[in-house]
Amino acid sequence: MKKSVAAAIIGLAVAAGSSIEARAEASEGRWFSPLGIGLFAPVQLPYIACDVYGVRVDCIMGWNDNVYGVDLTPVAICSSDFAGIEAGAFNWTGSCAWGVQFGALANVVGDKTIALQFAGVANVVHGDGAGLQMSLVNYANSFVGAQIGAIDWNSAASIGAQVGVATVDIEEYTGFSAGLVNYAGKVTGFQLGAVNAADEATGLQIGVINGVNRMHGVQIGLVNVIAEGPLPIMVVANASF
Repeated sequence: MKKSVAAAIIGLAVAAGSSIEARAEASEGRWFSPLGIGLFAPVQLPYIACDVYGVRVDCIMGWNDNVYGVDLTPVAICSSDFAGIEAGAFNWTGSCAWGVQFGALANVVGDKTIALQFAGVANVVHGDGAGLQMSLVNYANSFVGAQIGAIDWNSAASIGAQVGVATVDIEEYTGFSAGLVNYAGKVTGFQLGAVNAADEATGLQIGVINGVNRMHGVQIGLVNVIAEGPLPIMVVANASF
C-alpha cells in the first residue's frame, strides 16, 4: 500500500513538473505581467490570453491563461494552469492546479491537481488529484490523500482516508472510509459506518449493516452479508478467507 501511495504521488508530481515546463516553453515570447488587476474580464490587465506571474487582484472576475503566485479574486478563472495560493468565491482552473485553494463556493479543476482544497460547497477535480479536500461535496476521478465532507466521491481507483456522511468509490478504494454510508466497488482496508457495502472487500467492516458479494476478512455488525461466503448471512459477526 505504501509503495502504491508513493508511486501515485510521484506520478502526479512528475506530470506536474512536465506540464509546468511545457507551459513555460509555450509561453516564451508571450506577454505576461507581475500584476493582474481589473474590474471584470475583459476589463482587466493583462488581457485574457496572457499570464500573471505574481499577484492577481480583480474586483469581480479575473480571467487569464496561467496564474503563478497569489490570486485574490472573487471569480478566478485560469484557462490553463494555476500554481500558488488562491482565495475567492469560485475558482476555476481549466488544466492543472498546484498549491492551496480557498473557495467560498467551489474549486473546480479540469485536469490534475496536487493541492489543499477548501470550499464551502464543492471541490471538483475531473482528473487525478492528491492532497486534501474539505467541502460539503468532494469529487475526483481518482484521489490520493484525505477527503472530508458530507459526500466524498471518486470514480477511479483511489487511496487514503475519507470522512463524510456518504463515501462513494465507484471502482477501487484502499484505505479508511468512515461515514453513515460507505460504498466501494472494491475496497481494501477498513470501512466504518451505519451501512458498509462493496462488491469485493479485503479487510474489516464495522457497522449496523455490512454487505458484500465477496470478502477476505471480517465483518462486525447487526447484519452481516457475504453473498458468496460460507455463511451468506450472520448476526454480530461474519468472516470469509
